[in-house]
Amino acid sequence: MKDDANSLKVRVDIPRNRLYCVIAGKITSKDIAEFFTDIRFGVADLKPGFDVITDLTKCHVGHLAVIPTFRKIMHYIASKGVREVVRVVNKNSMVFRQAVNITSHFRSYKPIYVETLEEADELLDQVNARKGLRFCLIRAKADSIADDSVTVA
Repeated sequence: MKDDANSLKVRVDIPRNRLYCVIAGKITSKDIAEFFTDIRFGVADLKPGFDVITDLTKCHVGHLAVIPTFRKIMHYIASKGVREVVRVVNKNSMVFRQAVNITSHFRSYKPIYVETLEEADELLDQVNARKGLRFCLIRAKADSIADDSVTVA
């Protein structure tokens, strides 16, 4: 993986069941193919219900040639049981508009867009805090009959 201004990086946080991706600079088809391989290795270490945070804050306008591989990545993580996808992006950027356009045709998950990595982590931490045992209470009408003849001692 390149370590310069144009790079794609994948990091796995096993305790949080989270995949972190960073996309910076202008990315080529070769770069995105290697990135897809790194994502597959990372997802293999996670349990279904994992979350993905993708940092696009240093990404420039994406080339059309990488769109098919991005779509493969999206389908792959959906097939492996992704729970939440959070994208960190400047909401005034061209990359934000491109990301929204690409995912508007994808129905398996709906990304959440935030502006900082801290905001993404905090959002997912709050969602995970609510993962405990939950009960679905059904509202049903219940009638009760009181019998005045019963004496309680």
